[in-house]
Amino acid sequence: MKATIQIIVLVALITIYSKADNTDEEKKEQAKEMIRGMAEECKKQEGASDQDVEAIIDDKTPETQVQKCFLSCFQQQFQISDGKKFNKEGFMQLCGMMFGEDEEKMSIAEEVANECVGVENADHCQLSVDIKECIEKAFDKRGIKMEH
Repeated sequence: MKATIQIIVLVALITIYSKADNTDEEKKEQAKEMIRGMAEECKKQEGASDQDVEAIIDDKTPETQVQKCFLSCFQQQFQISDGKKFNKEGFMQLCGMMFGEDEEKMSIAEEVANECVGVENADHCQLSVDIKECIEKAFDKRGIKMEH
């Protein structure tokens, strides 16, 4: 797997990981550090600042167009989006990397993916927010809160 794909997967799953397993701060910090190192391609591509990168790494909802497009770049790299719609298969691969053999977490991820499978938007930047919001709401419905 390319480093850029790993970054996108980690960004997408930091959201998932923080919801599903918020007890392991060290792993989350390691993932964030890896993302910082791997964010350069999307940062350059979208003209993002260090503050934009940190906002996304800290799982804040993108507020600016640059942040939305930066998140979209990550989601596409991790294959949870093709730039037009949510990609369930990519999302589940990412979850598999994060959760491995944990059947309970994978079951929840499958439910979330099924709930978000219809998320589409011709604007790839807005799509990133739509996907993020769908994932957050789906986890919230299952009593798993996002950390911000």
